[in-house]
Amino acid sequence: MLVDDDESVRRLVRDILREQRYHLIEAGDGAEALEVASVHAGPIDLLLTDVIMPKLDGVRLAEQMLQHRPGIAVLFMSGYVEGALLCASRPNVALLQKPFRADHLIDAVREALGSAGG
Repeated sequence: MLVDDDESVRRLVRDILREQRYHLIEAGDGAEALEVASVHAGPIDLLLTDVIMPKLDGVRLAEQMLQHRPGIAVLFMSGYVEGALLCASRPNVALLQKPFRADHLIDAVREALGSAGG
């Protein structure tokens, strides 16, 4: 699941990951992501989310997603120091610092899925 309030970032990440044959569901913010996830019948292996978003930030989104889908891997994206600090103390999560190159995104997704057994 890809969650970012910046549509251009979401589009770029979506295009890169679809090119790698990943299947994605998307949301524009944390609240929408919870809604989409609640009606998605299939598995969600990875939550790839921006940290700083309106309505519901990525850290709180991840906490709620982990309650409902305990096996989900979490990969945060952030372009802000505050975002990195919010994620630093979280176990079993990774952080991809924005801006990033396509190969860094792909490597981070593979690593996150691998560490979750996916």
